[in-house]
Amino acid sequence: MKWRNITSKDLRKVVNKLSLAEQGKRRAKHPVYWYLLDDRKQFKVTLPNIHGGSGSISTGFLKKIQKQLRLETQQFEDLVECPLTDEDYEAIIRTQLDI
Repeated sequence: MKWRNITSKDLRKVVNKLSLAEQGKRRAKHPVYWYLLDDRKQFKVTLPNIHGGSGSISTGFLKKIQKQLRLETQQFEDLVECPLTDEDYEAIIRTQLDI
């Protein structure tokens, strides 16, 4: 399957949509965020640095982010393109965690 063109700016929208919490002042090559569910940290998500944000993210990095977010490829693309809402995402994660 061919990935659509996803940029750093697109991924920043995902951070805002899912209200991902930044890990803090830890020095890292790329920013690290936590997905919170019921005010508890569930898992970490590493995103690329912005640096202008107009260039495409590599397929390898996108696959890592998709795996960290625990989504299928189409679900991940829907999250970025906006058909998948934060409530829909929460439902997917609750199903996976059996909450």
